[in-house]
Amino acid sequence: MIEPSYVFVNGSVITVDAQSRVVSALAVAGRRILALGGDRQILDLRGPGTEVIDLAGRSLLPGFIDAHCHPTSYGAATLQMICTPDRIGSLEDLKSAVRARAAEIRAGEWIIGRGYIDTELIEKRHPTRDDLDQAAPDHPVIIVRTCGHIGVINSRALLEAGISAASSDPPGGRIERDANGRPNGILYEQALFKVRDLAQLGDAAMKQAVRRMNDDFLACGLTSVTDASGRHPRDFVIYQDGLAEGWLKVRVRCMVQEAPPATTLGGIFLETGLRTGFGNERLSIGPWKTMLDGAGGGASAAMKEGYPADPDNHGILYYGQAQLDAMVLKAHRAGYQIGIHAIGDMAVEMVIRAYKKALAEYPKRDHRHRIEHCGFLSPASLNDIAEMGIIPALGAPFLYRLGDNYLDVFGPERLPLAYPLKSLIERGVPAALTSDTPVIRPDPLEGIYLAVARRTKSGRSIVAEQAVSIPQAIRAYTLHGAYAGFDENLKGSLAPGKLADLIILSGDILAARPEDLLGLRVEFTMIDGETVYHA
Repeated sequence: MIEPSYVFVNGSVITVDAQSRVVSALAVAGRRILALGGDRQILDLRGPGTEVIDLAGRSLLPGFIDAHCHPTSYGAATLQMICTPDRIGSLEDLKSAVRARAAEIRAGEWIIGRGYIDTELIEKRHPTRDDLDQAAPDHPVIIVRTCGHIGVINSRALLEAGISAASSDPPGGRIERDANGRPNGILYEQALFKVRDLAQLGDAAMKQAVRRMNDDFLACGLTSVTDASGRHPRDFVIYQDGLAEGWLKVRVRCMVQEAPPATTLGGIFLETGLRTGFGNERLSIGPWKTMLDGAGGGASAAMKEGYPADPDNHGILYYGQAQLDAMVLKAHRAGYQIGIHAIGDMAVEMVIRAYKKALAEYPKRDHRHRIEHCGFLSPASLNDIAEMGIIPALGAPFLYRLGDNYLDVFGPERLPLAYPLKSLIERGVPAALTSDTPVIRPDPLEGIYLAVARRTKSGRSIVAEQAVSIPQAIRAYTLHGAYAGFDENLKGSLAPGKLADLIILSGDILAARPEDLLGLRVEFTMIDGETVYHA
């Protein structure tokens, strides 16, 4: 008989299996789950080397899986200026923070910040180059909105980026200008990304940032993530170093992409012969990714109907349908799972059309092609997603911290099918909840709260008809995340033989009222049978 290394008893062990069973005890042997059942049944398995952990009524559940986030960007943001609404409430606050950072570093060094939300500033507008020039005329400054799709740079940064009144908008981007045609420093999408690449952390700082990410994610109960960046080879190097040196514990599945707009119909990854699944249980290649539109709260998601405050604005598209079709077909034929960023209803419909065309030409039963974020859906899109086996990497957790911004930008009448988790589940779609961190915090418990309560951080109701139960929300952050990465037989639920990736919460989540969910915390995280976090 195999001796367990750990036995957990006297708790609420949420299996997330097909029957949604809840048992009281679980045994782990080595890297795998050995058995589940009642306390006496599991205690009878213990040997002299078994560690027994009393759950004392607390919940034990599979480790959370974030199917779309940006781990390296999250880590980098912890070393940069934090400009979130709890820190920056006005443009004067922002200027003071920039001025203080400028006093700490040499002239000419980049000042980088992230996290502001224009609609939550007192002035209800984006900062401009002039605002930043007042605070740091001798430094290049870039402050990125929380969504990551919009940012503002000062005059020094405009000069370093080569942006002037004569500059044209890049494909898939926009340079905002004042009434005289002068760039005001506000950049959208590709215009921003090109500048952001100039303001990178050095290699040593980036490695420090990724180590911090790993520790923070473990404290949130995240045992597996899909890195949706996939643009910087340095990230792959740091992940491999982290595994070799033993400090990277979170399992990472890396998307791959060419920096859009792609000019080679998919980039170098499609020429290598590698494809989704290459790697191992700790670090592997996931979907091929491209971006199609912008952000909802930033009014750059591609919408069929114009934005209420600017009816002529339908958002930003990176590609037309024909180019998207060609890129998708090439990646599909190369053997990749595909994940396309699409938030607006126009963009979502374009992705569905591209997938339909690729699957018609080269049928593949279990493709699991994805729509990243999948923000605004029509009833027809919901049905297509279900019928075609498309996986939404659903950004519903946005609506807790960004929901007030969405309500301000769209109004409640435009949101009935915004991030519609319940409608997808009712159609049998295994939608995976995601944070897209650093857009929002990586804490899955906040995402579960939003999915169950459908309330913003300020308490406003947002699409209440899409609320789901606590078990459904847990499944979307565990088993559905595993399914989105073809890993449902390895992780995402608790069963004998599956990887011992599990967490313990501070209470019984199934007994919690919606308003109690935000008070729960992760107290213990295990990956591969190893305790990697303990509060």
